[in-house]
Amino acid sequence: MSRFALRECPQLPPTIAERIKDYRAQNVADWVMYRKALASAAEARGWPVHWYDVKSVLGAARQALRVENLDAHFLQVRRAVGPPWDKDHKLAMAAAIVTA
Repeated sequence: MSRFALRECPQLPPTIAERIKDYRAQNVADWVMYRKALASAAEARGWPVHWYDVKSVLGAARQALRVENLDAHFLQVRRAVGPPWDKDHKLAMAAAIVTA
């Protein structure tokens, strides 16, 4: 079964008028709507959606894999799959691990 992992979205003000007035909301509204659209599309296909917290997903992946050093584990993965392999790749891999 397919699974879908998305980074949690920050809360936005409830109305469009409030979002337009709120500087922070103006800056994140597009990617919040994009993630919610992706989640809706996944759910429409029957795929479970896992929303992950960027601050805790690396620790959760370490626990799921039962490894002490996630960086060392990811270094082995990088050697196997090759570059690029940066912070965003590590977060995506951690979210996939936790979702699985």
